[in-house]
Amino acid sequence: MLSELFPLFNAASPSVLEWLESVSNIEDHRGDEIIISEDNWGKDVYFIVSGWVKIRYLIGDKELSLEILSTGESFGALAVLEESLRYTEAVSISDVQLVSLSAQRFLQLLYKDSQIQQRMLQLTIRRIRQLYRRLQWQHQPSKVRVVKTLLSLSDNYGKILDEGTAIYNLPPQDLADMASLDLEETKTILEKLIAKGWIEIHPSESVLCITNPKQLHHFAKQLGQD
Repeated sequence: MLSELFPLFNAASPSVLEWLESVSNIEDHRGDEIIISEDNWGKDVYFIVSGWVKIRYLIGDKELSLEILSTGESFGALAVLEESLRYTEAVSISDVQLVSLSAQRFLQLLYKDSQIQQRMLQLTIRRIRQLYRRLQWQHQPSKVRVVKTLLSLSDNYGKILDEGTAIYNLPPQDLADMASLDLEETKTILEKLIAKGWIEIHPSESVLCITNPKQLHHFAKQLGQD
């Protein structure tokens, strides 16, 4: 299961995978549970089997979503290897199943297999590149920011259905934070995308479906630069 779900373990040897499964744990969390509090980074590394997680920044009595993650991603590794960011938490958005690995076991894993070290570096660079691209979006029109946020989540974590590509119907505030917009403007843009038939929201299933990704990509290119 681990090698199929998580890119980090694609090149791991059977013996390493067997060891990893013997020392890791399965955790289940309901939506809106704190998985890592601001004082507990660096103790464990988590791998998302299913569900959606956000990394949020605490600003006084306010919260700001920094990153949205789903199946196949991990979090907590950088805090094991380096000092973690202050005032941040990892929180479940939906019901989540995780594989957890203690910091000690994670370091042992890196020492055991140089292929995993290299893959970890590649995946970290990919995450940094994605965050860098999000920074570039901040200079583009607000509609483009929302569309590109949705497309990024769809490209990374979407499930292909007959009616389009489905992602979790994230709280509008999380989308607003990711797009660096205020909540009301984000809601207005989502309503316009629904009216155009480019996205559909199914609240009972907690699903947002991008019905025409090509049209959304074309729309974003018309208004901004890729």
